Amino acid sequence: MKWICTGFFILLASLSRGQSDTQTIDLKHLSLDEVLVLDNWENKDALKKTADNHQLELQLKQLKGVNLISRGSFAQELIYRGQADGRIQVKLNGMRVYHACTDRMDPSTSYIVANNLSSAELASSCESQCSSNGLAGSINLKTKEASFDKSKIWRFGFSQQFQTNTHGLNSAFFVESNSEKLAWRLNGTWLKNANYRDGRGQEVLYSQNEKQNWALNSVYRLSPKQFLKLDFIFDLATNVGYPALPMDVGLARAFIGGLSYHSYHPLGPFANFELKLYHNDIYHEMDDTQREEVFMHMDMPGWSRTSGISLEAMNWKTGAHRINLFTEYYSNFRRAEMTMFPSNSNESAMFMLSWPDGRLNGMALGISDHWHFAKNSVQSTIRFDHESSSILSEIGKDQWTGMGYTLKSPRNFLLAQIKTAFRHQLNPKISLNSAISIGSRGPTTSELYGFYLFNAHDNYDYLGNPDLEAEQLLSLEIGQSYRSEKLQFSTSLFSQFYRNYIFGINTNYDAMTFGAKGLREYQNLGHATFWGMELAGEYAFNKKLGSRIKLDYLRGFHPDFDLPLIPPLQALVALNYRYKNFRLLSQSRMAAEQKHFNTAYGDRYTPAYMLWDAGIEYQLDMEKYQATFSLNANNLFNQYYRDHLNWGAFPSMGRNLILSLSLKF
Repeated sequence: MKWICTGFFILLASLSRGQSDTQTIDLKHLSLDEVLVLDNWENKDALKKTADNHQLELQLKQLKGVNLISRGSFAQELIYRGQADGRIQVKLNGMRVYHACTDRMDPSTSYIVANNLSSAELASSCESQCSSNGLAGSINLKTKEASFDKSKIWRFGFSQQFQTNTHGLNSAFFVESNSEKLAWRLNGTWLKNANYRDGRGQEVLYSQNEKQNWALNSVYRLSPKQFLKLDFIFDLATNVGYPALPMDVGLARAFIGGLSYHSYHPLGPFANFELKLYHNDIYHEMDDTQREEVFMHMDMPGWSRTSGISLEAMNWKTGAHRINLFTEYYSNFRRAEMTMFPSNSNESAMFMLSWPDGRLNGMALGISDHWHFAKNSVQSTIRFDHESSSILSEIGKDQWTGMGYTLKSPRNFLLAQIKTAFRHQLNPKISLNSAISIGSRGPTTSELYGFYLFNAHDNYDYLGNPDLEAEQLLSLEIGQSYRSEKLQFSTSLFSQFYRNYIFGINTNYDAMTFGAKGLREYQNLGHATFWGMELAGEYAFNKKLGSRIKLDYLRGFHPDFDLPLIPPLQALVALNYRYKNFRLLSQSRMAAEQKHFNTAYGDRYTPAYMLWDAGIEYQLDMEKYQATFSLNANNLFNQYYRDHLNWGAFPSMGRNLILSLSLKF
């Protein structure tokens, strides 16, 4: 039992460490007589101990290359190096989750809450992860897990939070228990926030949110080397406003569950393996009944159901090589409806399928090799996916026939990814890195079969294209990292060259949405290029005072124009100070003006800004419980600003004080 407790502890402690953002822990079967933890970093929990601790998306934005597209104050869409849905893959506990909203109001990250996040594994397009086929990168979010701990059979926790800007009351609790064979953990969260106010004190209408989230994790010990693990999440969001959109969310409901079998017995030449089976069912319903001056009331429900099975065999050691194997099968069904009700009751309602019962089936096989020799290491991955996309609905097929298409259903794509990363340890403190990858991806359901999807950012309706070809990417990356007792520092420079880049192009068709400028259709562009640089570092002045810095810069362009929704130069500088039971935080977030924008696609000039955050925390340790009081301030000086990735250029939140109390027994 000691070894698994050790494994879980290392998993939690490693959240923000490491020279890159890829933080993967191999949970091996080890028998340890003694564990000595050496750590001189006072800010080792930097990812969690920040003024942004209250919201999951803001926590993730601290990772290099990560930004958020905001349509409101809730459920922001995560993008990595300027790439979003379809080009990056987001998994929850290793499970694929596809959103059910055609307007992407419910990204996968919206189904995990901040207080239940354990770790985030982020990988760029060049990093070897054969369990992912994200073309431009991938992120796997892990929830907190149950642990076997004989010293304490039951553990409880409760936290209450109040936010001044939104008058939000957010509550959470957890309960854990374990016996010789079974360990389980239940986490519950309630969030309720009213509209927020910007830096000028103006209320941003339709920015409220309300939701509850339940997560159950359990581990059953079949034998000393075999475990059965259950993950289950139930999420229910209601009354969620989106100021950048003409509609809100009346109901968003998700059931996400997975069962996995972990064995540390050999499987052929592999030392251990994991078999996972999962399913999720997501329902999403847009709502315009709370909006004023609605031209035409619409009902827009959406469904997404995903099932999958995966097998990962690990740690085949042969010579200086360590080989992993991954294979999976996944299937996703998506349907979205739109019913328009004319204001004249004598006119008939109009109905169409904006996702016409799209079915995506995929199977994949990947193998990765980690080879050490002398002061060098080479990590290589080869993965092949076969994806098949089709329309199941006869109404959906008729819609496309009416548009003049001869459907080739199903569309089959054979997709390959080949990656190689080389690392040279120049000396004990400095290492040099270089990597290259080539890969391809199939079009998403929206890009293939989306039928008149309204994009509020550029005010165009979008039409899919059943004839789209796969998109290809060549990625190059170089970097260095430095690590000493007090300083960790890494930089990276990357380029991405796309062919057949999938992008919306103007057509002569009329728009369907009232007030829309026109209709754009997804087509394969010849080329698109992205390049950027990233810097991250931590410095410990002493055991009480630590600092952290992050800087990102990105450009994205087609030969004839700038690509939209590209973040400007951004930086974050933070100081953490710890004195006895007090912890102090000061943090500055900066963004340069964005001069490279595309007004034809909804962008506009964005001024630079600099914000200050601050926080204080006091921890009271008693014999039977631990209490933590904290007060954090976001945008301390109440500056009026907007982020360049805010759809519709709505203003961001003004000063927000977050008062929290948490108890653990």
